[in-house]
Amino acid sequence: MVASALEVLDIAEVERLDEQGRRVFSPAERAYAESKSDPGRRLAARLAAKRAAARLLGVDAEDVEVRRRAGGPPRVVLSPRAEERLRSLGAARVLVSLTHGRTHAAASVLLVEGE
Repeated sequence: MVASALEVLDIAEVERLDEQGRRVFSPAERAYAESKSDPGRRLAARLAAKRAAARLLGVDAEDVEVRRRAGGPPRVVLSPRAEERLRSLGAARVLVSLTHGRTHAAASVLLVEGE
């Protein structure tokens, strides 16, 4: 492992970002969340992951996308800039774990060596 980060946030923060007109989610992230009965929780967990990964990589949250694997764990997709930064840190991939409750969401992000 090269580095790790944990981010916990209040689910209501997603609503505040929307009210402010901030667009931190990709169309795919929004579509996935809106297909579920609890989109705010899904988006909050993704925002936590995006922030944790961005903090580790020294990039913007918009450089990180969280996608769902069919029947598998979520995965992180990086912009070219974030991918370059990942490699410069000596890491080869990003692992992510998401969770959410009624009021809070969290994500753990690991930068790991090797393929």
